[in-house]
Amino acid sequence: MRYGLNLILAMLVYPSLMATEIYFDFQQTPQDGLPEGFEALTGGTGREGRWGIVQDEVPGFFPSFSKEAAASRQRAVLAQLSEDLTEERYPMLIYAAQTFRDGQFSVKFKLVRGIVETMAGLVFRYQDPNNYYYIRASGNGRSFAFFKVVDGVRGEPVRVTTELALGQWHSMGVTMKGPQFDILLNGEKPFPQLTDHTFNQGKVGFWTKSDAVSYFADARLDFQPMVIAAQQMVERALEDFPRVLELMIYAPREPGQSASVIASKDSARLDLPEDEAVRAAITESKTYYQRDKAKTTVTLPLVDRNGNPVAALRIGMKSFAGQTRANALTRAIPIAQQMQRQILDLRDLYQ
Repeated sequence: MRYGLNLILAMLVYPSLMATEIYFDFQQTPQDGLPEGFEALTGGTGREGRWGIVQDEVPGFFPSFSKEAAASRQRAVLAQLSEDLTEERYPMLIYAAQTFRDGQFSVKFKLVRGIVETMAGLVFRYQDPNNYYYIRASGNGRSFAFFKVVDGVRGEPVRVTTELALGQWHSMGVTMKGPQFDILLNGEKPFPQLTDHTFNQGKVGFWTKSDAVSYFADARLDFQPMVIAAQQMVERALEDFPRVLELMIYAPREPGQSASVIASKDSARLDLPEDEAVRAAITESKTYYQRDKAKTTVTLPLVDRNGNPVAALRIGMKSFAGQTRANALTRAIPIAQQMQRQILDLRDLYQ
């Protein structure tokens, strides 16, 4: 995986959007290994997929500037190589390192061989092996389609008939913007813009079916860095209460786990682990007060719809002569109340 210059260029060209690009470079991946940050899994039934790196001639990013210049070159590509004939078998390789909401995910693909199927696809807004969207190209079926999988059940496709030659490189991609998806096949839209509200964020990855041997190259993801709801709450509170010195939300990823900072005025504090005051706020609904000459700190619980604490809010304020626990809470509670109105359960902090 390579960020480097791609990331810098994206920020310079689109400073207002702060778009970020990930280019998945398989050149440094060992032949028998998985690309960094990816996990292999299989939906449906049958044996696990076998993902690896092979060498193949791949077209370049841009047209050649002269007839003598090579239009393609030999380089490392990602391949799904297992050939299990099981019909309802879906080998996937998921980029598990990060979750995404809006952006564009694209790839070059080659349908190499298969008896039951010759297919290749992209997974997006992936939740788990039973919940995700995907687009796929079928050589045997002469079709290109969009699918939604919910609780392991594949919905009715949006599909078009098209010829996709085996042994040749093609391209596909999806642009995600909220519930709206624009799909591309070989640079053209095979069907109108699609709308679906089932999954509003998730992971991305590669998809195949049955015994399809398929290659993938030049995978790119241009995306808007996702700002979770908790961080949006912090930023909104800072607009309304600009004199706050410190503002952090601590929360576990799942109930019962240890908490850490998931949103903060100071980004350097993200992932800071819980301390005793935070743990007491979440597990016992206790409020903590501390004061020194420069700063007064209040830590208090944030609760779900049933009144059970699910997170902790830490607020740092400038100390003043005569500062007491009571007037510190008087200053802190309106901030907590503003956030509390947006929390029904723990998951609301991560949306």
